[in-house]
Amino acid sequence: METKIIVKVIKRFKDKYTKEIKEVGQVMKITKERYEQLATSPSGVFVEKLEIVEDEVVYLDDMTKKELVEYAKNKGIELDMRMTKAEMIKELM
Repeated sequence: METKIIVKVIKRFKDKYTKEIKEVGQVMKITKERYEQLATSPSGVFVEKLEIVEDEVVYLDDMTKKELVEYAKNKGIELDMRMTKAEMIKELM
């Protein structure tokens, strides 16, 4: 089983694998290898490791658009299904 690290984005970037834009403040789970790439990139440091309990974190990246809309609704935020997933995540941050 590959170890995952919980990180927070500290510098906006486009993920070279998924082609998704990662916004500042976004929390995600990544492999140790990917963490090393993003934390020591010649272009700068893009993520910081978080020291928090995993089940206290909401992984917006792992949610479907439908799940994001429901999550937002529970927080009193209205999202439109016509928005992209990235736009929805940005609204929630």
